[in-house]
Amino acid sequence: MRWGLLFAAAATTVASNDVPKLRTRFTFRRPTNENVLSILFGCNDLHEIPEIEVKFNHNSVGITRPTLCNNLREARDVFPMCSGYPDDESKLSRLFRSTCSSSYTSDKVACSSINHNGWRILRFRKQVGTGKQCYKRVQQAIYNWDFVSREGKKSIGILAPKKSLLLAKVNQIQSTANPRRGLLGTFSEIPLVKSLFVVNPIHVIYDVKDCRHKNIPKSIVSSSSYATLDGHLLAGEERVSVVLRGNDAVDIEIVSFSRSAPSVNGLIVWPFIGRMQKLFFFKEMEHLSRVAKSKS
Repeated sequence: MRWGLLFAAAATTVASNDVPKLRTRFTFRRPTNENVLSILFGCNDLHEIPEIEVKFNHNSVGITRPTLCNNLREARDVFPMCSGYPDDESKLSRLFRSTCSSSYTSDKVACSSINHNGWRILRFRKQVGTGKQCYKRVQQAIYNWDFVSREGKKSIGILAPKKSLLLAKVNQIQSTANPRRGLLGTFSEIPLVKSLFVVNPIHVIYDVKDCRHKNIPKSIVSSSSYATLDGHLLAGEERVSVVLRGNDAVDIEIVSFSRSAPSVNGLIVWPFIGRMQKLFFFKEMEHLSRVAKSKS
């Protein structure tokens, strides 16, 4: 039943592959930095970017911003910068401390989850090293949004086109800035007789560089965040942050807000996506941890 529903979603998507529109794609082509744009636009060979209007698929773009959301009525619920520390008394942080399910992996990643206002919110934290050079290495990796993880017959990751494409405009506030990257593709591999790849369109919405935040005394923070585009099977946003603390420790935090996209295919896929989501973030944390420990 589960695979039947997933393949029904795939068939619907593949049937629309001749339309030059960004959307989740099911393909047997292995996605790379070189071909991710042609896959996302549904073309065998993309010579130029189609002139299209790029839209996000939810109305809470910026929900992971440090202090504010686009909708002032939601401002009190916005996830604060690297929240969960003792002097952070925001509403969501209090909810996380009192009601969320938490655990630690064997790799010392702290994992938390909560459902709030229709969002599935996941948070992963880990100390990955010490010192400013470690902080700077992770900072650059976060801004680049580019990693591939392979394990057995499966692979998963984020691909950045060779040339950065800023196709969506997002108003910046306070300490946020226009991002280094723009359009990206996340992907996961489904090992069948021949591997099937699911490739999803996302767009970076802001960067934060070397910010000092009241909730993290004597520390500096850098972050980057992307949101899902129209045509993605999920709706939401991910933010990755690196913190250099006053005691020289370097922490990484990954925060994800997600829910079903407002489409039939999104509703079909949503019940089955939880495990794959967590695997994606664990692999992303592994990648950033390796970057933190590298000497190059």
